[in-house]
Amino acid sequence: MTLEKTRMEKAEELANFCIQCAEDKKAENPVLIKLPETSGVADYFVVLTANSEPHLQALAHHLERQVRDVFQQRVLSGDDNNPGGWILLDFNTVIVHLMLPEIRDKYQLENLWGGKR
Repeated sequence: MTLEKTRMEKAEELANFCIQCAEDKKAENPVLIKLPETSGVADYFVVLTANSEPHLQALAHHLERQVRDVFQQRVLSGDDNNPGGWILLDFNTVIVHLMLPEIRDKYQLENLWGGKR
């Protein structure tokens, strides 16, 4: 197995783990987007909807803790104090976008990056 394939499998495992953890906390409409290899951003985007600002904050904290505990990986970058209805958690190979419904509708990341459910 090549190093690249192993990295991609681990990234996919992390992305699916993030979706499962968020769904356990009532996040809605999960979408997993595999980014093109040439993107240089990450391997996957995970897009999730929260139903309120407090729910958004709770999801972000929960995901950070779970990924740290299970994958021994900390968020590289994130802004969970952003009152704009969108929290981004960068786990290097996986970037999680937590959004309120109106923000998600406005930016439509799934359409921009060709996401799948």
